Amino acid sequence: MASAEALWRWLRQWRRENLQVDRVAVLRHVDDAGQLGPRYAFMTVMACGIATLGLLQNSVAVIIGAMLISPLMGPIVELGMSLATFDFRSLRESLKTLAVGTAVALTTATAIVLVSPLQEATPEILARTEPTLFDLLVAVFSGLAGAYATITRKGETIVGVAIATALMPPLAVVGFGIATLNASIAGGALFLFMTNLLAIALSVTIMARWYNFGGADSPKQTAWQATMIVGTFLLLSIPLGLALRDIAARGVADRTIRNAMDEAARDHGGQLTTLRVERNDDVLRVDAVMLLPQHLPQLDRQLERKLESVLAKPVEVSLRELLTADETALANEQASLAQLRESVMRLQSVAERDAAQRSAGTRASEAMHQRVLAHFGQLEILEGGQRARWQLNGTAGLDIVEARRLEQALATDDTGALQVQVVPALQALPPVAFGDDQSALDAAGTAQVDAIAWALRRWGVNRVSVDGYAGNDAALALARAESVAAALDGQGIREATARAVPGADARGAAVAEGVTVLREARIRLESP
Repeated sequence: MASAEALWRWLRQWRRENLQVDRVAVLRHVDDAGQLGPRYAFMTVMACGIATLGLLQNSVAVIIGAMLISPLMGPIVELGMSLATFDFRSLRESLKTLAVGTAVALTTATAIVLVSPLQEATPEILARTEPTLFDLLVAVFSGLAGAYATITRKGETIVGVAIATALMPPLAVVGFGIATLNASIAGGALFLFMTNLLAIALSVTIMARWYNFGGADSPKQTAWQATMIVGTFLLLSIPLGLALRDIAARGVADRTIRNAMDEAARDHGGQLTTLRVERNDDVLRVDAVMLLPQHLPQLDRQLERKLESVLAKPVEVSLRELLTADETALANEQASLAQLRESVMRLQSVAERDAAQRSAGTRASEAMHQRVLAHFGQLEILEGGQRARWQLNGTAGLDIVEARRLEQALATDDTGALQVQVVPALQALPPVAFGDDQSALDAAGTAQVDAIAWALRRWGVNRVSVDGYAGNDAALALARAESVAAALDGQGIREATARAVPGADARGAAVAEGVTVLREARIRLESP
């Protein structure tokens, strides 16, 4: 006990001898730096504007510029010093200055983000939305250093403190969250700003008490200060510690996932190129891209089971495989391609030879076809290939009955839509036979007249003479001729003239031809 009291007396004596500063000058300087005025408002707008633009551009250099010109350190140091000296007037003034500066900064940042075409959360923005216990420790150390620099009048240290604590960028991020209606970003950045503010202020209070500011305070006031400082740090440490624990857990999970994915890729001779881990409630969603020499079915399911057993939480793996090939496999594939190319060339050569042979055979067949057609007659294609006209030659040896049968046979062929019109060669028309003492056409005679009418239509003849024969019976001969003429008229031959051939002429024709013409009618073409 005696040694502890001796150590305490020595420490107090050392402080009185070595920690002597001009307290009045320090307090006057702190009070001036924390005053609310046009310069403070202007510098706040400029610093917040620069910080917001740097955050939107993800530019670290621009953000550091905003840190250097930010005037917020002045009222925060005044707040800490007023707590150490129990100067409630200075306390009110510092809080007022901080409130105005905060409002001006939030208004500036919100306005800039609202008019900006860039409203995506950059990495610099996201980095200020998850404060941890480390941020609290940085603020504490920075506050102690800033308080020391302020009390000892070593202003160059304030520059480093301003960069370390970064008071303005979190406020700009809060404005970004308000403008984009993102409560998560705004809340996280506001918590970081409050952490830095309170930690710096209370660190200034601790350093001021160390330098005997407020030395005349009662033990009750000193105890109240110590309780407030410790309580504030404890209240800040709990959520920041939990956040740090969560971030550490995420880092461990990310490393575990990456190690598992890397190991799986190496085991199969591949490489992991891209990995992204997303968290949705309690589910980890892993999106990865691997370079692999061959496709591995169910690899994503295997990785899911492995990660779930290690991390003890549900995992969903989305794996995309990009196939690669080694030199041996590539050489084998090239050899196979060369063999395939040679086989294809052989097949093409054989196909070209067969095609040439078929072409020669086709040309010979077409030549034979043309010679046959030329022998029988001339084929003319009409109406764009819809109809054909076949003019038979006399050498074809087909009479009108056979020519008509040919046309009918072609008409019943359903192999194509081509309609063929057969025109018989010009020839003498066959006689139409009648029965004894008959002038009416029987079935055979009707068929003969139909064939004659068909031939006349094909020749384009409409005027004919019908000669009736009946020996000396002129009336029967005329009746036969008229019967044939009427039948021709019914077939579209409108100008058919009937006449009876006298008996002497009929007998003369019969003697000349060596046949009987006494029971028939004959049709003669007349010149138009």
